[in-house]
Amino acid sequence: MHATLNTLSHFDRARVAHLELEPEQEQFVDPLDLVFLELQGNARPDVEHPFSIVVRHQIVGFFVLREKAALPKWAPRGVITLHSLRVGRDYQGNGYGKAATGLASQWISKNRPSVSRLMLTVDEDNAMARHIYLKSGFLDTGATYFDKFGLQNVLEREINCV
Repeated sequence: MHATLNTLSHFDRARVAHLELEPEQEQFVDPLDLVFLELQGNARPDVEHPFSIVVRHQIVGFFVLREKAALPKWAPRGVITLHSLRVGRDYQGNGYGKAATGLASQWISKNRPSVSRLMLTVDEDNAMARHIYLKSGFLDTGATYFDKFGLQNVLEREINCV
């Protein structure tokens, strides 16, 4: 399996529309319509970066990286955060989620060499995602954040561990 990243525009929702999740996973992520609506409404599109995860010319996943003025409240300055990671249910179980976090780290290393950490939050009830993130080199910071989905654990990954 050789996964790659493709940059998406803030208007490319149709390219990832087929990435449906299992009903029990939907509770942990914003719907794609909302994600792209927020991307399109951002006054600073240079600090939010949507990507598709591609395997053999097929889009299998999606995520957004945020930096600088687009960082969430829980993130310290100087990091990049990962959001809305989804691997379509038809593609799950093949290591694409783990590959996505590695590809995100590679993109940061190449394009933002001064950034040394990738951070994210994972819902405390989302055991499957938490397991994948920890297996992918993320560490639990011990910090938590409460948002519309509930209590979130803050995880981080050093970029130099790619």
